[in-house]
Amino acid sequence: MNAQDKIAIIGLGYVGLPLAVEFAKHYPVCGFDINTKRISELKSGIDKTLEVENSELSSVLSESLTTNGLLVSNRADDLAACNIYIVTVPTPTDELNKPV
Repeated sequence: MNAQDKIAIIGLGYVGLPLAVEFAKHYPVCGFDINTKRISELKSGIDKTLEVENSELSSVLSESLTTNGLLVSNRADDLAACNIYIVTVPTPTDELNKPV
């Protein structure tokens, strides 16, 4: 990977969001999810799933893909600027987060 890479994380659940936050510390990242309520919460720096500390999320949030950081979006158009795509799919889990 190089400094010009832009990463898309598709799906901001318990796998996608922590992955997006970590990559955003070093690269421009577009975190994409179809859930508009989830996107709105994340843009406010709030992760109700508690997969990421709110302070950590807030520290990487960005309004664009021009610098390192996390742009959260439900607009497929925002994915077009990316050249690396990672798809995280839902995996059903039990109350202890073990796959079922």
